[in-house]
Formats: sequence, structure tokens, C-alpha cells
Amino acid sequence: MTEKSSVTGRPMTRSSDFVRGIFSLCRETRPLVCTRWRRAALASLCLTFSLHVTGCVSTAKVGLDELQYADGDVPVQHFKSSSTAIEHPAIDNVTTAEVRSTLAPRSLDRRVDDEVREFTLDDAFLTALSKNQVIESSALGGVGASRVLAGPDGVNTVYDSAIQETGVLFGRRGLEAALSDFDARWSTAMRWGRDDRLTHQSPLNPFSSETAGFQTGIDKALASGGSVGVFHNWDYLGNTVGSPLYPSTYSGSIGAQVRQPLLAGAGTEFTRVAGPIRPGFGAIAGVSQGVVIARINQDITLADFEIAVRNGLRDIENAYWDLYLAYRLYDTTVSTHQSAFQTWREARTKLEVGTLKQADELQARDRFYETRAQLELALNELYSAEAGLRRLIGMPMNDGTVLRPTTEPARTELKPDWEACLQDGLSRRTELRRQKWQIKSLQLQLDAARSLVRPQLDAVGSYAVNGFGDRLISEDRSSGYGSMTGGDLTNWGVGLEMSIPLGLRQARSQARNYELQLSRANAILAAQERSIAHDISIAMQEVSAAWRAAESYYNRVQAAEERVRLLKAEQDIGTLTLDLVLRAQASLAEAEAAYFRQVVAYNKAITSLNVASGNLLETNGVWLAEGGWAPEAYSDARLRALARTHGLDDPNLEAAPKEFAVKRRAGTVERDPQPARQADTAPKELFPTPPAVPALKPGNDAPPAEVIK
Repeated sequence: MTEKSSVTGRPMTRSSDFVRGIFSLCRETRPLVCTRWRRAALASLCLTFSLHVTGCVSTAKVGLDELQYADGDVPVQHFKSSSTAIEHPAIDNVTTAEVRSTLAPRSLDRRVDDEVREFTLDDAFLTALSKNQVIESSALGGVGASRVLAGPDGVNTVYDSAIQETGVLFGRRGLEAALSDFDARWSTAMRWGRDDRLTHQSPLNPFSSETAGFQTGIDKALASGGSVGVFHNWDYLGNTVGSPLYPSTYSGSIGAQVRQPLLAGAGTEFTRVAGPIRPGFGAIAGVSQGVVIARINQDITLADFEIAVRNGLRDIENAYWDLYLAYRLYDTTVSTHQSAFQTWREARTKLEVGTLKQADELQARDRFYETRAQLELALNELYSAEAGLRRLIGMPMNDGTVLRPTTEPARTELKPDWEACLQDGLSRRTELRRQKWQIKSLQLQLDAARSLVRPQLDAVGSYAVNGFGDRLISEDRSSGYGSMTGGDLTNWGVGLEMSIPLGLRQARSQARNYELQLSRANAILAAQERSIAHDISIAMQEVSAAWRAAESYYNRVQAAEERVRLLKAEQDIGTLTLDLVLRAQASLAEAEAAYFRQVVAYNKAITSLNVASGNLLETNGVWLAEGGWAPEAYSDARLRALARTHGLDDPNLEAAPKEFAVKRRAGTVERDPQPARQADTAPKELFPTPPAVPALKPGNDAPPAEVIK
């Protein structure tokens, strides 16, 4: 009968028989004396047994679906569920206060009369800049499509600049990591040893020697590309062979050594770009590890942050105008719904007295329910617009108040000047500043790479004072330090060391690679300038078109209101059917909605023009600057300022090395002479400012419930 396993319920394989054989062998060998070969045999058997148990030898495979309990009926569901379940990280995160304190969202099924909170556009910017650590962007694509959810690694935060500043990896090192290459490095070591052995000269007397060693030194890289170091070491030897002068001796030295590249990698220009040469790294580090490149990478990170802030403020301003439009459309829909309700009530009264046909009453009722549906959808759009603005500026989804925009959109015609906008765009756009930083970095790296297309020729030198004695320290000159302080035992050396790969193919390839990268970066800069010119032209076209359309819609609203007034008067005296009045009311509602949409589109077009010309942050009073210094830096700056106060300007003084960054915008935007054109007419006021946006009070603006039924 086949024996089954108590774990799997399957017939036992040969490995199971082999295990039983091992246990029986162990029982048989227990009373025996454990010789070396028996111990080795038992060790090999135990190793083979462990391999069988862990599955390294056995080829039998048991699937999860075949695992059974001892009775052979119930599968091991707990083991299957535990081993295949998705695990979660064990972190003690705390939900933010905005989420913990938020209330249930407002909806058509939950209408509450919340406190109205008047909110200006400046308030929205201030709230976003003071509360948000992560720069939010408008969600496109529905629920779960926001960038912070779909791609959290690509969002911009207030920590990005500090992360770059403290970076230590190759290619993305921060300023401190780059400066650390010039930190002095102290190394020290101390070792002891003893050696006992027999030799041919003394086969009966063992040779004994005791040794000890001590080395310490400080090395420092220099800005010129060289290095300097000081060292101090001692070696101790004690032996019993022969007849030495001293049974124990101390020999050591103290001195300094210096190395300075003369060709490849020489000079401050190279070191500040590529950092000190690392022979052990070769081409892995490249020529982008210097202090200047780290500083430029920091400026590129700041440019990325500024672009993200600008785009975030653009989204906030657009969301603010969307909320303003939602209020206007809601107010217009309320007025339309009330007019439709009044018309239906009059039609029902006339139907009851027999002066109106039932078809006309049904048409009025149809219009009433149509406007009621539009009112509900407009209210929901208002809820969504307010929630979207709250998300962008970092406010809770519902804190018991409802935001009401009080900043009115611009209603004066804007006639932007093409030359001024183009000049601003080509000098103020952060994308161009970022690309120019990239070009400057590649230019410096190309110069450093060309420096390496030369032999490695170093000048080396060293000087040391030696010491020797039977003791390390004593009052006479026979000790180690005594002979060292005498200055009679010295050693020195000077020379040249050269290393050159025949052909210099790697160095030439690196220089050629940077030449191609620089050409690519310049081509991208030219394409960016063309793209900015197109952005400005498109934005100017949108501003002009939005203005003209808003002007036409305003005139349409005036005509529609007059039409409704005249047709209503004719309908009241019985000379006009109800159908024309309802159509006129619907046309008025559409005209008002289109008018407000176009006003908001006009302001969004102005925002796009400010973005295209690089003036959005300045227009909204937002200025970005680097953070504060350490207290010691302010003291040092004050001392330097006092020194410059009493200094004289030297017109012949040149910076060495040349400066790579300036506080002002470098270069000018050159334009070909443009033909003279006729001056534009003065801007005009589009329309009088309408009354302030009404407060949102859902539930109080609808007709009575008994009438709606």
C-alpha cells in the first residue's frame, strides 16, 4: 500500500524514502565513535536532506489548489488568501485637516443655506500661494484624472528646489555636494601583528617578529585642479633573529605632497565646471559635476517651479471666472424660470375662464418645466465650479461657507501692441530663461570637454622628514621623534607624470557629443521663440474676437429685452398669441447666457495674452525670489558691503573666471524695422457694469411647491 504524506495527502516520493533512510542511519551510528570521516558523511547527508526539504533536489510541485488539510477534504483557504492578498505599507500617516473637517458636498439633493463668503481674485491667489505645498492643476478627463493622482512623481511642489539643492547623485548634484569635493579628507589607520615561524637557518628556534603600523594624513583638492596633502606615519618592528642593533625599531616620516595638472583638467575654468578630476571614475562622472553646473541646475529647477506657479495661477484665474460665469448663468436661469412660471400661471388662468386654448397652456407648461431643468443643471454647475476652485486653491471641499466672486471681469477694450507684447514675450518668458540656462551649461561643459582632449600631464612633488630609533619618544636623539626633529634625515622628490590614450577617442567623442547637444539646444531655443511669437499672435486674435463677439451679444441682449417688452404688451391686450412671447423669452435667455459666456471668454483671453507675453505673475502682483540666507551669510555680506563702500572702481578689472550669471536680463531682442501703421483708436467701454453677483440661496428662488406640482 502506498504511503501518503500527512501534509499534502499525496503519495510519498523517493525523497521521502530517502529522508527515512537518513534518520535510520543516524540511529545506527549514534553509539559509534564519531570519527572525522563519519562526521563528514553525516554533514553531507544532512546537507542533502536540507536540499530535499527546501525543494532544491526534489522535482515534485504542489499547487495552491492542491493544498489540503489532514482530512483531505478542506482546502487551505487561509493560506491561499494570505499569500495572494495585496499588501499595504505600514506607515502612520495622518489625514490633513482640510479633509478631516470637510462637510458633505452640496448637491441638488442636499440644498443648504450656507453662509456666503465674498471672495476676490486676489484672495484666491493669496490662499493658493499660502496654503498649497503641491501646485494643483485643472483636472482633465474626469474623476481620477488630476495630475497629482495620475502622475504624482511629475507634479511640482515647494520642495523641488530644496531637493535639487541637497542632491548628491551624479548629474543632479546640489551646490553643497559639489562644494564637498574640496573638503579636506582625513584618513588614519593603525595595525598590529605578530609572526612566529621556523626557518632553514634556525630549524629548532622559532622566528618571532612583532609589527605595528600607523598612518594618518589629510588630503585636499584645490580649485586649480590639483591636490595637496600632508602625511605622518610610523612603522614598528621587533624580531629575535640575528644580532640587530636594536631589538625593536621605529621608523617613520612626516611630510607633504602636491600634484597639479598642467594640460588636461588644469585650471579653475575646468574645475568649477567638471569638478576635480577623478581618475577612478573615468568617463562615468563626465564634465558636469562642478560647482557652476550645480548652480545652473538649481536655477533650472527654480525656472521649472516658476513655470508651474504661473500655470497654477492661470488655472486659478480661469476657475475663478468659471465660477463667476456659473453665478451669472444661474441668476439668468432663475429669472428665465420665474418668467416662464409667471407666463404659465397667466395661461392657466386664461384657460380656466375660457379665453385661451389648451394647446397654448400646454406650451407654456412645457416651457416652465424646460426652464426648471435648466435651473437645476445651472445650480449643479455652480456647485461643481465652486468645488473646482476650492481644490485649486487648497481649501476644504465644504467648510460651511459658499464662495461668491466679487471681482468683476474687465469690460474695457484692450488693444495690445504687437511689438511690446513680442518684446515682453522674448525677454520675460520663463521657458526661454530655462533654455538659456541649459545652453550656458552645455557651453561650459563643452569647454571642459575640450580641455580633456589633451594628454594628462601632472607635476608632482613631495618632501618629508624621516625618523628612526629604538624608542618612539625619549629625551635624546636616539628615539624616533628625536631623530625626526633633528632634521638630518629628509627625502624629497619632484617630477612629471604623463598619461595619454593613443588617439584620445573617448575624449574626442565626449567633446563631439557636447557640440551636438549644444546645437540641439540652440535649435530648440529658436523653435521656442517662434512658438512664443505664435502664442502671442493667437492670444491677440482671441482677445480681439472675444471683444467683438461680446459687443455683439450685448447689443443682442438689448434687442431681445425690447422685443420681449413689446410682444408682452401686445399679448396682454389680446392681439398676439402666446407662442411668440415664449419664443422671445427663450431668445432673451439664450442671449444673456451667451453674453456672459463671452465676457468670461474675453477675460480668459486676456489671461492667455499675459501668459504668452510673460506678464501674468507681475500683472497679478506675484513675485518670486529665493529664500533667506543663514545668519552668518548676512554678517559676511555686511562686511563685504562695508569694504566695497570705501573701494574705487577699476575699469581695467576683469573677472577671472568670467561670470556666468547676471541679475538683469542679458541681451536684447532685435527686430527688423517695421513699416509705420495707422494709430489705433482709443479703447472704449463695452457696456455698463451690471449689478453684483447675487448670493447663492438655493431653495428660495424656485416657485412654491404647490405650483410646481
